[in-house]
Amino acid sequence: MIRSDWFKRHIEIIVQALAAVLGLKRQGEIQTAIATLEEAVRKAFGMSGQLALGLPLQEFISLSCRGEEPSAEFLSTLAKLFLEWADLLEKQGRADEAALALSRGQELLQLAESKADKKSPRP
Repeated sequence: MIRSDWFKRHIEIIVQALAAVLGLKRQGEIQTAIATLEEAVRKAFGMSGQLALGLPLQEFISLSCRGEEPSAEFLSTLAKLFLEWADLLEKQGRADEAALALSRGQELLQLAESKADKKSPRP
């Protein structure tokens, strides 16, 4: 139960940050939106945005989940964070970082879909 609560809490942190980011993005506050996402990463996982983007995927997952096996929902939420982050970085002209965030988001989305497929009962 503690594991489940931990993941739910971190999903909430990410979802709240994404909601704030969408509002900031609509207002044209790209830099503030990026800072909001980076702060959510720091708050949820205790790492900088640069570290979150630079670590190999499996290391990022291991550190961000404290060695626990993440759920498909958690991975999907992380994917949304990185995909949104990629869009913001691209808008700011930070193409290299945007490419890292996009790649990370796509990889997380594939992992989430794979994990969800394994849990789905087969007919």
